[in-house]
Amino acid sequence: MSDNSQSNAPIPDNNAAHFVPLSVIMSEHKGQLADYCVHHQARNTVVTMPIEVDVAGKSRQSFYVAVAVTMDFETAEPLIDEAERQCPKKHQCLFAWIPAHLFGSDKFGIMIDEIGFGETLQNGLVNEVIDKAGIEAAVTKMNKAGIEAAVTKIDKA
Repeated sequence: MSDNSQSNAPIPDNNAAHFVPLSVIMSEHKGQLADYCVHHQARNTVVTMPIEVDVAGKSRQSFYVAVAVTMDFETAEPLIDEAERQCPKKHQCLFAWIPAHLFGSDKFGIMIDEIGFGETLQNGLVNEVIDKAGIEAAVTKMNKAGIEAAVTKIDKA
C-alpha cells in the first residue's frame, strides 16, 4: 500500500471536511478516527487510502479509496468533487459516504459509488478503511455524544 502519510494542507475549520490519510489515523491516532476528531475538533472527515490490488482479468489496478464520515453535510457532492481532485493520477477514485448524523434512523446507510469493478471488490476496499480507521466506533460515539456536542464530548461517550 502506498500512502501520503502527511498533508501539507492547513487543518480546515471544524465544519469543513478534513481529508486525512488512513496511515495518519493508524499511526498517530491508534486506528481510531474518533481520536482524530477530538484532537482536531473535526465533525466531518474523509479518510483516504491509495492502494494497488490484483483484479481478476484486469491485472494490477490502482485505487484511491475515500470514505467520508460527516455530521454536517446533506449531500456528498462537494466531497466527491474534492476526492476526485485529490485522486492520484492513474488511480480509480472509489468514494463512500457515511452520513453519521443519520445514524439510528431509517435513512442511515453507507453510500458507495459504483466504479465498474464489482460489488465485492468495492465493498471490500471500503470495509478495509472502515475497519482500520475505527469508523463504526467513531459514528457510534459521535451520536452518543449528540450532534451539537459531538466534537467536545466524543471522548467521554
